Amino acid sequence: MLSLIASAALTATLSADPVSAEFQSNEHHTFSAEEIALIDARLDAVHAEVEAVYPALADTVSVTVIPVHRPALDALGGVTGRAERPGELVVEISVTYPGGIEAAVETGLRTTMAHELHHTVRGWTMQGNHYGHGIQIAVINEGLATVAAEEITGAVNASDLPPENIEEWAEEVLALPQRSNYGEWMFMHPDGREAIGYRTGRWVVRQAMERSGLTIEELTDRSPAAIWALAGFDWDRTMR
Repeated sequence: MLSLIASAALTATLSADPVSAEFQSNEHHTFSAEEIALIDARLDAVHAEVEAVYPALADTVSVTVIPVHRPALDALGGVTGRAERPGELVVEISVTYPGGIEAAVETGLRTTMAHELHHTVRGWTMQGNHYGHGIQIAVINEGLATVAAEEITGAVNASDLPPENIEEWAEEVLALPQRSNYGEWMFMHPDGREAIGYRTGRWVVRQAMERSGLTIEELTDRSPAAIWALAGFDWDRTMR
């Protein structure tokens, strides 16, 4: 699918620092000049916001922006992303979001971009992961990025809020084998629960902040094991 997208790509690499954006066209959408300008401005603005908090952020970042037909993203503001490697992100914007591309940009792009930029600062990227694998590691690193984005943007996604029994979820996650199925625990569990890992990670990070008095910036430098411990949980049970 990526090769098809690439063959139909509209390459619009914009020279404005600090973000170099490449916009790809496919069967779902071709970005207009107005949309490109709006997205590019928003990407630069978010980079500046994140860099003000995390000076270690790369001075220049490349972002590939891809239109997708994905109604499931509506609950996330119509935008998702991933940190491919240090200084390189992919952002996907759903054409199905109510109000279209521009509405998705206004609603979801800022939070998604802040979240993914935090991953690059933390070293939690698809290529160049500094932390190894394990569901307990993923939960903490995603929780850190979620909280950092909330602190920077002031926006909280309802889908990230914890259920009343979130402490049970945290214990459940800690008891899992480290190589547990990522998709089930981070996205959709067979029992119907959604985003267990993301919601648990956010809550654990918030607990660590509350109990320790440390800021999200200070926690960003701590190991997953240390953050679990600061939140009041026993990391050692996962080391098997």
